[in-house]
Amino acid sequence: MLISLRSGDYDIVASGQAFLFSKDDDFRIDIQADDGFAFSLILIFSTDESGKQDVQMKTNDNIITLKCINFENTGTGMKEPVKVATIDGRDLYFTFWAYLEGIASRNVKYTFFCKI
Repeated sequence: MLISLRSGDYDIVASGQAFLFSKDDDFRIDIQADDGFAFSLILIFSTDESGKQDVQMKTNDNIITLKCINFENTGTGMKEPVKVATIDGRDLYFTFWAYLEGIASRNVKYTFFCKI
């Protein structure tokens, strides 16, 4: 059986959910493309005194870091998918939603999209 997922004009190429070992742990996704290209996407959860929620994206070689600041409430994530790579001529987008499970664990739901 072959199942394809789609949202609007985008193929859903991967989607999942992970419970982090603890609420302050990073979440790392390693991606190996068919053409030999590889990169890592790392979500880092931190807090600061401002209390303002923000996502700061940095790229260093083949590592994309999304610093998620003040993601302490019942659910926070990306307002819209962000482009993280171009693989075989297709743009790859990423979005996620994270929330705390009690006081000890963080749940992260994520999806990768490619334009049809």
